Amino acid sequence: MTTETTHDADAIRQSADDAEQRVESAVGTMQQRIVESIRPTAEQAQSFAERQKSLGAEQLGGVARAVHSAAREFESQMPLVAKSVHDAARRLEGAAGALQRQSAGELLAGINQFARERPGVFFGAAVLAGFAASRFLKSTAGRSGGV
Repeated sequence: MTTETTHDADAIRQSADDAEQRVESAVGTMQQRIVESIRPTAEQAQSFAERQKSLGAEQLGGVARAVHSAAREFESQMPLVAKSVHDAARRLEGAAGALQRQSAGELLAGINQFARERPGVFFGAAVLAGFAASRFLKSTAGRSGGV
């Protein structure tokens, strides 16, 4: 190799190294901009999930209170049934408390774990929840539509 060829090869390597550094810098800058643009949306989603979780816990607590109230109606006539209904209400209260204490991320992780461990039960629960939601939406649409 001649000195000129060696010099040209070194210049090409240097140009390639410079181009690689510029590309890496541009990629790093773009990644940072993407993260910064997504962050507010992610924070809003997290805030929304926390509000919905708190609302769900409050509603579950309300259901538990209603179940306790119904159980009190049975206490004099059917004490064993009332005891079972009170037990169910206490489990609902426990679920409401757990819902309130856990973050949305922890709840999602727990749901994912449950789905992996018991896929049949999870699928069945999802079907029942979908059925209940559709019935609820149909009943509220019927009332708001003047039916």
